[in-house]
Amino acid sequence: MDLEKFNDKVQRDLSLRKVELSRFSVLFQEGTDQPHQDLLHRAAVILSYAHWEGFVKSGSSFYVKHINACQLPVERLKYPLQAAYVASRFKQASASSKNHFLGDLLDCIDTDRKKTFSANPNNCFDTESNLSSIAFKALVQGLGLDYLGEYETRSAFIDEKLLHGRNKVAHGELVRFDRQDAEERLDSVRYLLDLFSDQLLNAARDQCYLSQ
Repeated sequence: MDLEKFNDKVQRDLSLRKVELSRFSVLFQEGTDQPHQDLLHRAAVILSYAHWEGFVKSGSSFYVKHINACQLPVERLKYPLQAAYVASRFKQASASSKNHFLGDLLDCIDTDRKKTFSANPNNCFDTESNLSSIAFKALVQGLGLDYLGEYETRSAFIDEKLLHGRNKVAHGELVRFDRQDAEERLDSVRYLLDLFSDQLLNAARDQCYLSQ
């Protein structure tokens, strides 16, 4: 996936998600009766989280596939990406503590680092089924990217609003959310999606996956 195709993929995925999120705001303004409004608010809570996790997964996957397409030696990439490539070697090492085996392991890793990078995106990041702020931070750093201050300041929103709110509805609790709360979630998720997409696009453009 070259840079142009990567940009197109990210922007298309982002656009489709933002359009769906924005439709809720239109429906809210139509002023349907209260029972229908309550239903819309609950649906907004579910889809706000769904698009948050969905875009983080898809955008991250596109990013790794773009790096794959660059056909770079593993040793030229940032350490988190190198680690994702040689991860299977570490799993083998955990089964033995014999020095000769560990010596062979180091030799294998040195050899692997000279190979061309090609990784399954699933080996580079994990949303852990629930994309909490902690899981998101680990994902961003696993891609070799900086965890931005804007993410840090919104960690409470991610955990208490997005994730906890989704879980309440998804687990069958008959909780209600007012329009202001639903709108806040929609606006904040759109902001986070824009922020993460910009980071991915800029990182690919500036080749931030390369080691210093």
